[in-house]
Amino acid sequence: MLPTVEKRTNKHLSTKRRIMKIINQNPPSKGLQALTIFLSMGVILFLFNAFSAKPPPPNQNNNISGDSASLSDVVAMGQRYSKLKHGDKKQNRLAIVIPYLPPADGAPTFPSYFDLFAMSAAGSVDSIDYLIFHCFIPPSLLPNTESLPPNVKLINLSQKTTSYDEGNDNAPTECDMAKLFLRVTDQREKQNLLQTPIKKLTTMISHQIINMPYILVEYKPAFGHIFADYLKDYSHWGYSDLDVVLGDMTRWISNEEWNDYDIVTYGFGDQDKLYLRGQFTFHKNDPKYINQLWRDCKYLSEMDVRYAHPEKLKFESAEGCYSKAVITKTDLKVKWAVKAFSDVKEGSSIYAHGMYLSLGKDSYSPRSVLYTASNVHAGDKLLSLPHDWFQDTSRYKLYSQTDVPIQEYVGEKTKVETYRTLYNRNLDESLKDIKCMYWAPQTYQMDICTVNGNVGGNEVVTLENGVLWKQRFETTRDGMFPEGIVSFPFFHFQEWKRVYRSTQLLNSHNIRQANVPGVIITKEGTLPLLSTQRSSSTDWNIQSHPWSNSKPSHFEWIKSDTGATPEHPSYNRFCLRSSKKGNPTGATICNVAASWPPAGNATHIASSVEGSAMVHLLRYPSTSKTTKGTFRRGTNQFISSSWWDEKSINANEDVTLVLTLQITSLHMKEESLVQSLLAMADSNIFLWSGQPSVLLINVDSTEADEGEKMSELAKALQLIKDKFETDQKETASNQTFHLKNSLVAVVDSKKPVVSRKALMNMAMHAAPTRWIVSGLELERGLVLSKEASYFAIREAKIYADLPGHVFVIPQFASKRDDTRQNSGSEVNPVPEGRVL
Repeated sequence: MLPTVEKRTNKHLSTKRRIMKIINQNPPSKGLQALTIFLSMGVILFLFNAFSAKPPPPNQNNNISGDSASLSDVVAMGQRYSKLKHGDKKQNRLAIVIPYLPPADGAPTFPSYFDLFAMSAAGSVDSIDYLIFHCFIPPSLLPNTESLPPNVKLINLSQKTTSYDEGNDNAPTECDMAKLFLRVTDQREKQNLLQTPIKKLTTMISHQIINMPYILVEYKPAFGHIFADYLKDYSHWGYSDLDVVLGDMTRWISNEEWNDYDIVTYGFGDQDKLYLRGQFTFHKNDPKYINQLWRDCKYLSEMDVRYAHPEKLKFESAEGCYSKAVITKTDLKVKWAVKAFSDVKEGSSIYAHGMYLSLGKDSYSPRSVLYTASNVHAGDKLLSLPHDWFQDTSRYKLYSQTDVPIQEYVGEKTKVETYRTLYNRNLDESLKDIKCMYWAPQTYQMDICTVNGNVGGNEVVTLENGVLWKQRFETTRDGMFPEGIVSFPFFHFQEWKRVYRSTQLLNSHNIRQANVPGVIITKEGTLPLLSTQRSSSTDWNIQSHPWSNSKPSHFEWIKSDTGATPEHPSYNRFCLRSSKKGNPTGATICNVAASWPPAGNATHIASSVEGSAMVHLLRYPSTSKTTKGTFRRGTNQFISSSWWDEKSINANEDVTLVLTLQITSLHMKEESLVQSLLAMADSNIFLWSGQPSVLLINVDSTEADEGEKMSELAKALQLIKDKFETDQKETASNQTFHLKNSLVAVVDSKKPVVSRKALMNMAMHAAPTRWIVSGLELERGLVLSKEASYFAIREAKIYADLPGHVFVIPQFASKRDDTRQNSGSEVNPVPEGRVL
């Protein structure tokens, strides 16, 4: 564009000369001459500025699209991003870079724990931005950007490959991430040394990262160079992962770490292994030197050589080569700090008592503090400790003084001995076989591994002028932390993430929208952190984010919690059937997934992944046009904004009954058995006295393509429809009136066995109320008593002012049949079809 601007500018100057020539040939009066010159110059300056002006930067947005066709376009997008304003930026501001691709064999979404990560990241909004580069996640499955903190930036590197409909999430895409990563070969490309052509290399790397997203971690040391165009406004850059919960990062990063060190890495007490942690390491943003340290690692700088022999390709942990490259420098200052929680030790207090994430007194202010019991025997301290203890400036004044470092050095500095320094002294060849990190190649172990017992868990290690030092630290000073409590700036749950499902983490979704003090993170999921002060029951009503202009109504809690809107289905997918992965141990892969459809849609396929279940809605309360909603454009079809009727439900005081029923191929062989199961479901809803209920029915349609099985399946589906499908002629006197507040759906899994727990989780996810009664799996023959509804309502009213609670209700066997009504000596049956 510059040559064009220059050409246009010269044209304006020529015009100026012609004007002046005319003026000189016919000199007017001095006053008119002055006025003419003044106006001419004004016009010329205006045109000059108009043609040479730079386009204004885009508005700040959490979700930045990167549709582009070439590397130069990707670079331009980075330059565009660097112009975004970050608010009142301090002298030091850190950018944490996290590339993410969904697993090739999984749902195209962020992981189930993304909301937990994002909401905790808000606590460091004044000092850290989190730049999350992603591909292959359809717009409808991305988090609502209005609910994200302003320091969590989603940067989309997906590229549409064909002309497509804007509303088509399944349009083919490519990912520009591979083009960015190929910046590691830039020097060899300039020197014409590439052994693999750049186009072929792009294809190979793209194929690798799409099919094995985990290898993205190989590139972490080079992020400062790869994403340089996005980092120009930052004093520091670093890397981390999504499987972390972030605490009071701003309070923990000391002035010494900001200003005196080139690289800082946070570990959990295992710094006897001197690797730069992939969970959290940050660098000074020095493009010419520090951002180029990775070039000593040939697996990156000579990527073309590596991919020239694809049969020999092996995964390379960045924590090995890069750590050695840094340790062997004599002109760097590096710090290995003990500032992290981890779930690697099963006997720890984290497993016994969980990890507490507190948002402070005001959940709208961006504050996050992580803490737990100092040992497994100190759990009582957590129960009696106010959730906002860190804001008590009289008792914990040192914590509130941000210029006072949390960790205090004690004792003398002493040198650290690695197996490399030990070998240099005695030339013991056996030391070359030392290995303290199973995930890093043997080549780097002697430099990274310290001699056994040389570094303790309470010692900080530093590298200064090529020499490694250690020094003990303490955090037990009076006025810093409560007795029996330990705190760190982040928690890495690398083991727990393998078993997390989205429903286990619902309490972490949108926790800053409601008046919730925080959450307790456990291996089984998250629980609400209860305040030590009782609040009004009206505090349950949803409120807006401090960074959002929207003010959702009370009832929108229902919609935001389920994740489904009239525009797209819930992005929460439920894994109905899974199988074990070979590696890592304990990990699973989802074979069949399902999700709730958009409000107003009767049928929905969970995803384009083969094996996904079909979900059919048979009945939902908002079918009435008296509910909130809109008409589909160009038609008379009414689309409700929720499945539920706002006028019929009190989200804070009503209790939702959640039921599941699995109808197998064996059940379908006997029509009477299917009728009995459906009658049992209908009876439970009838006894719930008109309160909200969710019934989710799973039908096994395996191999039901033709013949007898197809006939049995068709009969079973017809029986379900006859029992529960909405009847347009329903009146208060007919037999379906008790279903007016019921959501009934059928999940067609096409698999013989699905998880009962997953079905129950999915059913619970659709509940429109705060309180839920769950656990009734109807195929086991469970029927509620007639008192159950009354007791549930009473408990909900009693505990309405608490931010969250769980009640375990025992099940008792009884011969009493509440589906029949006694009147004197006679037994009067309830309407036909509800008697078992």
